[in-house]
Amino acid sequence: MGRIGHFTTVEGRSRYFAAYEAAMRECPGVRAERDVPSRYGTVRVYRYGDSGRPPIVLLHGSHASSAMWAPNLPGLVAERTVYTVDTLGEPGASVQTVPMRDGADRARALEDVFEELGLTGFHLAGLSAGGWQTLNQARHFPGRLASIALFDPANTLGKLTRRFFAGALAAHLLPGDAAMKRFLSWTAGGGSWPEVPSTRVLLAGMTEFQSGLPFLGYPGDDVLRAVEVPVLVLIGGRSVVHDPEAAAERARTLFRDAEVELWPEATHALIGEQPERAVQRLLEFAAKHD
Repeated sequence: MGRIGHFTTVEGRSRYFAAYEAAMRECPGVRAERDVPSRYGTVRVYRYGDSGRPPIVLLHGSHASSAMWAPNLPGLVAERTVYTVDTLGEPGASVQTVPMRDGADRARALEDVFEELGLTGFHLAGLSAGGWQTLNQARHFPGRLASIALFDPANTLGKLTRRFFAGALAAHLLPGDAAMKRFLSWTAGGGSWPEVPSTRVLLAGMTEFQSGLPFLGYPGDDVLRAVEVPVLVLIGGRSVVHDPEAAAERARTLFRDAEVELWPEATHALIGEQPERAVQRLLEFAAKHD
């Protein structure tokens, strides 16, 4: 039996949503929001723009929420309708009511959302755990997708490193925010902790919310070989979540139709570090596969 994601305290929930609302104010432009029913709970979806072209749907990294995409939205919305999804079972405005036992359940939850929104022929993209979820959707429900984009996906093309596991465990077990700040800074290449809305909501999600989602199961070679849609892969050469060169080579070897790029100077946080470049590549790729 799975669990249901939840905030651990009432005070923690209040702290989180204060940070969430501040971070969402950083997302530019006019947006519409909708709470979409699924068999596992209600999913918050934001829509930006109305281009008339096949839309792009974005799936955020673990505990990050739709606010993560603020740096990328201006360039994307200039050319496309964009949807961002608060992942069900993680902190954000989505509300899980039924446990999800495995990757198939997670794919069904998103399929329910896409069905309710009437989305077909769209481009699905995700960072980190959102990259895993993007591939998982292509595995179980490829029919709606025009293409997928994987931005340094976690436990997808390369297995999570021991250093990453150890750092995450320590960050969750040690009291206070300091250890979690060090861990999150490390995954983004080190340096001082930036006190900005996007990092505050991420930190609040990591410390105040208990996820009930099943672990990101590592997909076998057969899963990658069976992907039917075109794939864009962007890997950070300084990523700590996996072996970047091995992950890129696995993508080049196994996907039928893929464009794979290793950005040597980038970390796991490549879409925030180089937002214009990431947007340009995603838009170019989408245009080729509308």
